[in-house]
Amino acid sequence: MNSVVETDCRASVESVLAQLPAGVPMLALGQTVFWDEPMKASLLPCLQHSSPPRPFLFGVHDTDYFGRAHTRAIPPDAYVADGFAMLPHNDGSTRALWASAGEISQLFGCEVFPTREQFRRFGGSLERLARNTPNGRQALIDQLTEAWGWRGLVTTDPHPRPIAEMPLAKVLPALDALLQWGFEGTLECLANPEQRAYAQSQAERIRQAVHQRAQAMPNGNLADLYRYLYPDFLRALIGDIPEFVGFTRTSELLQFNTQTAHLPRFRLVDLFVNPATRTLCENAYNACLAGSEIYTLDQFGEGALPFDLLIPNEGRGTLLLTERYLTVLTPEPKVVRLQEPVESVAQLAAVVEQHFGTECVLVGKAITLISMLAHEFIFVFSERGSPYIARTVAMNRQIQQAGVALNLHPIVRVRYPTWDSLASTECVAFRLPEHLARAFGQSELCSHEFARRWRTVVEQQRSLLDALARQKRPRDLMRFLAEHEDPAWAQQLERYEAIQTQLRAIGQHAETLRQQAHALYETRRQLRRAYCENPREQKHLAHTLHEIKVKIRELNRQRVHVGRTADAQALRQQARELETQAEYARIRMIRNALLTAEGLTYTNARPASWWFRLLTPQWFHACAQNIQITFETLGG
Repeated sequence: MNSVVETDCRASVESVLAQLPAGVPMLALGQTVFWDEPMKASLLPCLQHSSPPRPFLFGVHDTDYFGRAHTRAIPPDAYVADGFAMLPHNDGSTRALWASAGEISQLFGCEVFPTREQFRRFGGSLERLARNTPNGRQALIDQLTEAWGWRGLVTTDPHPRPIAEMPLAKVLPALDALLQWGFEGTLECLANPEQRAYAQSQAERIRQAVHQRAQAMPNGNLADLYRYLYPDFLRALIGDIPEFVGFTRTSELLQFNTQTAHLPRFRLVDLFVNPATRTLCENAYNACLAGSEIYTLDQFGEGALPFDLLIPNEGRGTLLLTERYLTVLTPEPKVVRLQEPVESVAQLAAVVEQHFGTECVLVGKAITLISMLAHEFIFVFSERGSPYIARTVAMNRQIQQAGVALNLHPIVRVRYPTWDSLASTECVAFRLPEHLARAFGQSELCSHEFARRWRTVVEQQRSLLDALARQKRPRDLMRFLAEHEDPAWAQQLERYEAIQTQLRAIGQHAETLRQQAHALYETRRQLRRAYCENPREQKHLAHTLHEIKVKIRELNRQRVHVGRTADAQALRQQARELETQAEYARIRMIRNALLTAEGLTYTNARPASWWFRLLTPQWFHACAQNIQITFETLGG
C-alpha cells in the first residue's frame, strides 16, 4: 500500500486533509459504537475550517452478521440468556468466534489473544502441560490463550441475523450484561475512590442512554440503537456536533433497486456481472485470496459473485449468477429463473426488484465492500483497522492491470497517541491487571508514569520473550526464573540439581551392572566358540555357560531393579514436577509478556472511545490534538 502523507500536528493534519478531492464525503463505518469508531471524531475540528466543510458520515455496518460462536459447545461458565452467549476469545474452543455488533473491551483489554504458535515460538509447551492438568487439555489451552479484558456476544441461533434485523428488545438484556461486564472491569482498574465514582457515574449515563433509546423504539433493531447513540457519543467527546456530520448505515448506503443501481458505489458490481470483464474480475478476486481461509468464488457454487444480497426478513446470502438462474444463498435459498441473461448491474437490479422488492441491500464481501464504497467516499480507518485492505488493493491492481479503470478514492488512516496523551491529563491512579503489574513492576501507578514508560515496557517484554525462547534445558529455565521471576526458584534449582545428582548415581550404578553383564556376554561368546571346537570339553563348558547365563540374568535383573525402586521413581517424579512447575512459570511469563506487548500496542491504535468518557474529558482532547494521519491508495 502507498502511504502518501504523514502528519504530526493538528495544523498539518488540516493542510493534508485539504489535499483530498474536494467535496468527497468521508465515511467511518463500524458494527458497534462501543469500540473505536467514535474516536474518528478527532478529525472533525480539522474539517471545520475547510470551505465548504467536507461531509463526514458515521455509519453502522448493519448488513454484517451479529456474531457467531463457531464452536461445538458453549463454555459452561459463559453468560447465556435468551439465545445469546457472552464469550471470551481464545486459541482453543472459541478460536473461530466472530463477534461484530456485540463486543466490549475493558480498559487495557482487547480481542488479541496469545496463540499456541506464539507459545511454541517462545519456548513454551502447552501440550506438555495439558497432559498433566487435572481439568483436561482443552480447559488449560482455553485458559492460557484467552484474550484479557474482552468479551463478545454471539447468537446461538444456527441461522444468525444481520445487525439490521436483530430485534432490539430481544438483544437488550444480553447487551446490558455485556456493558456491565466491561464497565465493572474498568472500574476495577481505577485505584482512586473519587475517580472510580466519577467513572461509575459516566458508565451509568451510558447505560441509561441505551435503555432510554431502546424504550423509545420498542420495535426497533440493534442498528437503530447504534445509529441514535452515535450523536450521544460524539457530544460527550467533542461537544456540539458540526452541521457537516451525518449518520447512516450500510442498509441505507447499499440499498439496491432500479433507482440506485446507477450510483458509482455499484460500478464494481457491474464489472463482475458484465461478460466483457467478469472473468478477469473473478480471477483477480480469487488470486488475492491466496494463503487465506476466505472462500474463493468456486467454493460457493457455479456463478458465484463476491457480493451478498440482503432480502428483508429472509436473510443474507451470496449471489450466484448464471445465464439461466439467479440464486441467493439465504438460509432458505432463493432461485430465480431468468428470462434473459443478466449482463449489467441495471439488469440485475431489475430482476432483484421484480422478485424481492425495492428494499434489498447489495453488500460486498470483505474484500469488495471497501472498493464498492470507495468510488464515492473516502474511508477513515484507524491505524490497524480492516485487515483486508492489502488483499483489496491486490485485487484492484490486478483488475487495473488488465486495462479496467477503477476510480477509487484513497483511504485515510488515523494514528492515535492513546497512551502517550495520558501525560497531558490529570493524574489517574491506575490499578493494573496482573500482566501489566508484572511488566511495570508495580500494581498501582499514576497515568503520567504509565504514559512515560509504556513504550519502554513493551520493548522490555519483547526482549523477555526472546530470552525465554533461548532457555532450552530445565536447569537453564529455572536459573532464568530465579533471576527474572521469583528468587525462590534458586532453591528449587538447588533441589533439582540434588535430585539429578542422585539420579545420575543411580544411572551410574545401573551402567556398572550393564558393563559387567556385557563382559560376561563376551566371555560367553568365547566359551561357545570353544564348545564347538572342543567336543571333549563340552560337558565342563556347558556347566560354565549355564553359570554365566544365571549371572547375566541376575545382573540384568539388578540393573532394571535399580531404576525401578520406589526411591528412584520418587526422584524422577520430583524432577518431573519441578520441570512442569518451571514450564508453567515460563508459560505464564510468555502469556503476560504477550498480553502486555501486543495488547498495549493494539489498544494504543484502537482504543474504545468510552474509556475516555469514564476517565477524564481531558484525555480525548489531548489525544485528538496529536493525531497523525496517513493516506493509502486502493490500487494503481
